[in-house]
Amino acid sequence: MMLRWVLQGAATASLALAAPMAMAQDQDDTVGWMETPFVAPVGKQDRLYGKPTARFSVIIWLDPECPYCKLLGKHPENVVDTSGGRVNLVVRLYPLPFHGPNAILASSTALCVADQAGPAGYYRFLGAWMARTGSNGKGIGEGDGHDDPVAAMAGAAGAHDRDKLAGCTTSDRTSARLAAEMKAADEAGIEGTPAIALRDNRFGHSIMVSGAIGEDDLRNGLRQLAKADDDPATTGGRGGATR
Repeated sequence: MMLRWVLQGAATASLALAAPMAMAQDQDDTVGWMETPFVAPVGKQDRLYGKPTARFSVIIWLDPECPYCKLLGKHPENVVDTSGGRVNLVVRLYPLPFHGPNAILASSTALCVADQAGPAGYYRFLGAWMARTGSNGKGIGEGDGHDDPVAAMAGAAGAHDRDKLAGCTTSDRTSARLAAEMKAADEAGIEGTPAIALRDNRFGHSIMVSGAIGEDDLRNGLRQLAKADDDPATTGGRGGATR
């Protein structure tokens, strides 16, 4: 099982992006895509779904305890799967402080599951957590008392070495990795989850929207991004320039 998010339902608070600028005059104003130069490109630290060579990336910031991120769906995955290799996907972690220790626990464990089971395990764990959690910091509960439910969920996602998992989730290194991911989110202007950016990896051009959107809106955003970058006559056209 791979990524299964729903990007529908109520939106989170608007993002305060630095000097936002509308893309092009013919963009879909109902979605509210805004220019942002601050989205970090996909790197080795990201858990990638899709081809590394894809021209476009869908980048989602997620809190495992966010109720707006919980509802299941396959919108981003479907966009990647039907893109012919032109789009990939990464989910970055942004546990919100008011969601308490369970948001940190889920996020740290997801990183450690990825260390053992790769991106597929990472997405399996996050999907399982979000299906089970009560959200808003409630977590997944205590289980039946005979087993650690978090370790069991991690094992089902492919992280079978429990000792290694326990050491990883409590390590300073994992805390630093999560802190770095959250700092990068702050620098990108993220204030709530889910937040979604589309990045043209050819030109380094990114647009962003706050809150939950559907699959059609993701596709429309990618089309508008491609048009802006490919057509020098279009407002915002890159004309071969890079950032």
